Amino acid sequence: MRSRVLVIAISIAWLSGCGGQLGAPTAQMLPGASRGGAAPAMQPNSNRELPEPPVVTSVHGVAKLSLIVNLNSQTGFPQFTYQGLNETAPTIRVNPGDTIVIRETDYLPPAQGDKYDINIHFHGLGSSPNAPGDDVLGTLARQGQSLRYVVHIPKNQEPGLYWYHPHVHGETSFQVGEGGMSGAIVVNGLERHFPRLAKMTQHVLIVRDTGRGEAQGGFDDMGMERMRPQVINNEPCGPEVGLTTTLNGVYKPNITIAPGEKQFWRVINATGHKTLKLSVDGEKLELVAIDGFALDTQPGTKPFVESYAIVPPAARVELVATGPHSATAKFRTLCYDTGPVGDRDPELVLAGLRAPRHSRTAQSVGSDPLTVGEPLPSNVYTTRLPPVSVKRTVTFSEGAKNFFINGKAFSMQDPPMFVVRVGTVEEWHIVNVTDEVHDFHIHQLHFLVKKIDGVALAHPYWADSQIIPHRSNGKAGTLDLLMDFRDPIIKGTFLFHCHILDHEDHGMMAKIQAI
Repeated sequence: MRSRVLVIAISIAWLSGCGGQLGAPTAQMLPGASRGGAAPAMQPNSNRELPEPPVVTSVHGVAKLSLIVNLNSQTGFPQFTYQGLNETAPTIRVNPGDTIVIRETDYLPPAQGDKYDINIHFHGLGSSPNAPGDDVLGTLARQGQSLRYVVHIPKNQEPGLYWYHPHVHGETSFQVGEGGMSGAIVVNGLERHFPRLAKMTQHVLIVRDTGRGEAQGGFDDMGMERMRPQVINNEPCGPEVGLTTTLNGVYKPNITIAPGEKQFWRVINATGHKTLKLSVDGEKLELVAIDGFALDTQPGTKPFVESYAIVPPAARVELVATGPHSATAKFRTLCYDTGPVGDRDPELVLAGLRAPRHSRTAQSVGSDPLTVGEPLPSNVYTTRLPPVSVKRTVTFSEGAKNFFINGKAFSMQDPPMFVVRVGTVEEWHIVNVTDEVHDFHIHQLHFLVKKIDGVALAHPYWADSQIIPHRSNGKAGTLDLLMDFRDPIIKGTFLFHCHILDHEDHGMMAKIQAI
């Protein structure tokens, strides 16, 4: 059964340790409170510099904060409220070996079903799936209740970019995709591995795509969003009606970057369904890390340069961007074709790029190559892979009312679809028999992407979210992945699913148990 944690009196000691204070009395945090964080404007913020979320850093090895979830009276969606600021989820910065402690309280109005239930998933971290850690199957709070999370970051956690968001079954599209409830987690150390990064201006960029699209079907009697009707996508680059794509909560802000300047950008795709195809006009991108793992984690690999970076929903990319010389250049996501019945992913401007009023120093504009400083932590991902112990086929399909994995739509009462043994590596052949892309994600671990549609990658990489190509000319899309179950911290029951969130909500998810 899901644990229901009742609201209790919170001691002054707890309040003083959770990011400072809760702020004003709780009555000022009830649904409709509006002390900041207005809904994104529909017109470009052409004179607004890219904002940065507040940052919570660990003190003596612990990062503490309190989050309130209430209803945004302007958008109608649930929102994170932090220290009195609505629509605000702080960036959590920790070191390997630290602990994240979060108190989350539900001030949403009562609702039928799970519509206003809350929890948190710590996406991408190699942490325990058991309470009070990253448990999304048994930890849930309803209106007026609180949760307390204690998430231990392994001492050998890969340094990089991760994130957190709600994971209430049936409500992830509503809360995370449409509502935009998400925040960044940065595990420090990548700048020591690539020392050149430490000299660059750094930005954490969270891409959200919020609002209600024209195809949304409303809610059923249990408070779950109805499945969107399947339509032929005759215009994959056409506009998304009813949705607004923002960067750190702002529509088309400006990023100040000098011509030729190198900046370190850490990008989270926190949208519910959009596949990003990131580019900077006139410049190439140097990819440094994917899903929190440096691109030289796998022996024999290294960072590489591309004209664009494809980032599926839930995925992250850390890259070096070069300031363009054109005064009209933009940071964009290019059009991505998701298939004959997929969602529209049109080309969009994410931010304007403008030169500073005063020239940068020579150090900040320099173009030294990335060279390795400190080695990455020694863990299962940096050591030699053992022989494959088991081979499995996992098929993603869909019907008129549900999405399926291996022919089954998910239920919270389901037993694990797979039982795996800690200490082993398995080979999974992922098959997509549908006419739209899906997005394979697994909790608690990363997998090595070896082949896409049967073609071996020139640069294999570790990931936790990966696009499965759609069926084409009658042939299914496929991925070949090496699933690494060697870390004993993953023991327990957790999930794998499609991270296109309305697909997940309507059944494209399954349990897995590591023993």
